[in-house]
Amino acid sequence: MDKLFANPLAFIGSPDRRSLLMALAFSLPWLLLLAGRLRRRLWLWVAMAAGAVAFPVSIAWVQVPVQQGLNYFWQALLPGPPGAPLIYAIAIPSIAVSGLVQEATKFALAVLALRLAGVRRAAVSTAVAAGVATGAGYGGMEAFWVFNTIWSMGWNWGVVQLAGLAGLLGFAERFITVPFHIGAAAISAYGYGVRRPWRFWLLASGLHALLNYSAILVQTGAFNSLGAEAWAFFISALTVAAALRLRSGASSADAPASPAASPATQS
Repeated sequence: MDKLFANPLAFIGSPDRRSLLMALAFSLPWLLLLAGRLRRRLWLWVAMAAGAVAFPVSIAWVQVPVQQGLNYFWQALLPGPPGAPLIYAIAIPSIAVSGLVQEATKFALAVLALRLAGVRRAAVSTAVAAGVATGAGYGGMEAFWVFNTIWSMGWNWGVVQLAGLAGLLGFAERFITVPFHIGAAAISAYGYGVRRPWRFWLLASGLHALLNYSAILVQTGAFNSLGAEAWAFFISALTVAAALRLRSGASSADAPASPAASPATQS
């Protein structure tokens, strides 16, 4: 039996300066866009750093062990390798785990950041900003890991010349999934701000699982690589659009109400 707990450093890889620069380029613009004026707060950047640290730990010590446990269960239950129709069903719990664990991690860090910053009853826009920060750190670190893996495999422009667009899929995928991480974390943090945390965390987790389910569709041959990227792009765009809409609503909800017009000025 394989070791149950993986090494978190395995989800960082061999650090490369190019990976760091690209991860920042993919995550910082979304943080600046969605955090608004709160980007000047130190605790927001600390929350982003915490999200980056939490990524390898949550994968290695929570997500991987649970998914391995599910794999052992199916191996013991099924007499042989499952066919494509069965894979669609038995993959659902494992895919759901990825969404639940990762969105719970980002959500918990956002709440912790607000508490440590002394924001007990956060304005909704402040809660969203905290989620954006942890999502940027978490998604940025995941991109850092993927980019490190790509460089370590000897990627260069010759790969693109030989493989065409397929040689850029690893970078394109992170361009799509980093904003997804940020948008999903903003959605769950919005739930904290409006006192409905479970509802919005489950929504973010469901979107995350839906995004990851494309890997199963590729495995069974239902999608090719480009189809999977199109699927991921659609889910990510939907998630970011929802986060932007919620952030706009949060800013309106936090704005002080204008004084009621006096009888003399009413028409």
